[in-house]
Amino acid sequence: MATTDADFGNMLDIINRGAKTFIGKYYTALDSSRESIPDLFEPTAPIVFNGNPIVGGSAYAELYQKMPVTSHDVTGHNCIPLAGGTNGLPSVVLTTEGKVRLGTDRSKGLYGFSETLILRPQPDGRFLVGSTGYRFVYKSDDSFDP
Repeated sequence: MATTDADFGNMLDIINRGAKTFIGKYYTALDSSRESIPDLFEPTAPIVFNGNPIVGGSAYAELYQKMPVTSHDVTGHNCIPLAGGTNGLPSVVLTTEGKVRLGTDRSKGLYGFSETLILRPQPDGRFLVGSTGYRFVYKSDDSFDP
């Protein structure tokens, strides 16, 4: 971890830029490249999707394959480093929020969502989802209820 305020500020800048890149890849995978979802997760990552436990990115991809087409619009995020990590890199708590549309009908299926991800550094320098919790926080009355 950083030892001065300036070091910590620099680390936060780097983490935030990396988080923005990750957000783009992650939600693109959920929306339009579902076969690549497992590549973003540690093999046995615990996942909680709307209160339902799932283990691993492959199972998460299977869940998304059964869902209607989705379109995520991430409207905000926050990320903070955790003490510890691998190869001098900290794990990162990433929270996102926004809107997601289920299906292609623009008049139906709009939900608000919130997700908290733990991104863990890997020996090869990549960050993978070590754990996540995804929750619909709002749904319109006419929405699909998975």
